[in-house]
Amino acid sequence: MQRLISLILSLILIFTVGSGLVRELYSVGDVIMAGESIGVRQTRIGGREVGEVLVNGQVVLRVRTSAGGLTPFQRAAVIAGRIAACAGEGYRPDAILPDVVNGSNAVSWRGELIATVDAAHAKLNNTTPYLLAKVWANNMRRAFGCASVPTEYVLDDANGEVITAFCTASWYGDGLDGQVTASGELFDSSALTAAHRYLPFGTRVRVTNLYNGKSVVVVINDRGPYVKGRAIDLSKGAAIALGMKEQGIGPVKLEVMGSGRVI
Repeated sequence: MQRLISLILSLILIFTVGSGLVRELYSVGDVIMAGESIGVRQTRIGGREVGEVLVNGQVVLRVRTSAGGLTPFQRAAVIAGRIAACAGEGYRPDAILPDVVNGSNAVSWRGELIATVDAAHAKLNNTTPYLLAKVWANNMRRAFGCASVPTEYVLDDANGEVITAFCTASWYGDGLDGQVTASGELFDSSALTAAHRYLPFGTRVRVTNLYNGKSVVVVINDRGPYVKGRAIDLSKGAAIALGMKEQGIGPVKLEVMGSGRVI
């Protein structure tokens, strides 16, 4: 009997201490609604204040750092408000994408900023800003019942004219200097040019490397690429300017400077 009592007392002690540790590791506050099915709550994880953004009851992202004089919870509240505003406008969730806004990795919804992903957040998650932006975007898309981020996506503007695309770029040109391009120009691997399957020759396109936020404007003067899954072939000079020469291939944002179709 004495052994049984000792065992029960030990279990009670373990449960009490364990519960305290759980509360210390993860404590949750009340949810404040920013819109229908969209909310924010203040939590503490490992003693750190964290702001959680919820969509349809699912945590889609956690803000762990302060910035601009705002606490993590306040930053999360701003993000929840942006999501609620876009949802209220009836934006389709398949337009939630990892993006670069004002030179920083971000999540956007139909081109409107939802959340900036800084290096501090990426480090806390043992990843890169772009990959964390992709995780956050996918979490939001799934919470709204949408499929994950596609390899190619084209954004329509209010007039139905396609002006922006998220896709995959590669580069070409080694050994091709001086050869005639499809436009009739001589190829110069150091020039800021690119090949596209059907954008008119002379079209200027701003290309942004989604991994590092670097941008460059290229001129379409050749046709290609003809490898499945790639939308634009950059000159070596453009690849160097974007910091993707060694990378070789990667996700980019294309913005057509003027009318035209992308992808």
